[in-house]
Amino acid sequence: MSPSLKGKIEAVLFMTGRALSISEIAEKLNELPESIEEALLDLINDYSCREDSALEIDDTEGYILQVKEDYETVVNQMIPIELSISALRTLSAIAIHGPVLQSSLVEMRGSAAYDHIKELAQHQLVSKKRKDRSYMLNVTSKFHEYFKLTGDKEELKQLSLQMADEADNN
Repeated sequence: MSPSLKGKIEAVLFMTGRALSISEIAEKLNELPESIEEALLDLINDYSCREDSALEIDDTEGYILQVKEDYETVVNQMIPIELSISALRTLSAIAIHGPVLQSSLVEMRGSAAYDHIKELAQHQLVSKKRKDRSYMLNVTSKFHEYFKLTGDKEELKQLSLQMADEADNN
């Protein structure tokens, strides 16, 4: 049994990292654009009829298979967090010295730390609590879960130094 056109389109949309036009899909599958459009509409209908599906085909800027917003929490738990080396160093400083005042951290790491703190807080790796005219920063339980840390600050300091050395060597 050969794969259906609808299945081939689904495979193309699953594997792509960006939205594709009907003509791009047709070219990849060596099919007529009219056939692609018809099968694509049928596939979109299939996904919209399945209430329990976590997937949908977004057609905002072309066509791409994506996870529905309702499942964002599940996806975020599965996708590794990408942080720059400088943000990782800021995170390490918070982990080692925490709880630490944001003003003290900025003195240690420079003004770019403000952006790092914002990013780290968005990823829920650090918490911020108002303390006078600054914030008290500390790592969260998500930080410990994500980096699989159960030890003390000395172990954390050693891991941090090792990560910094590896980053410098790359």
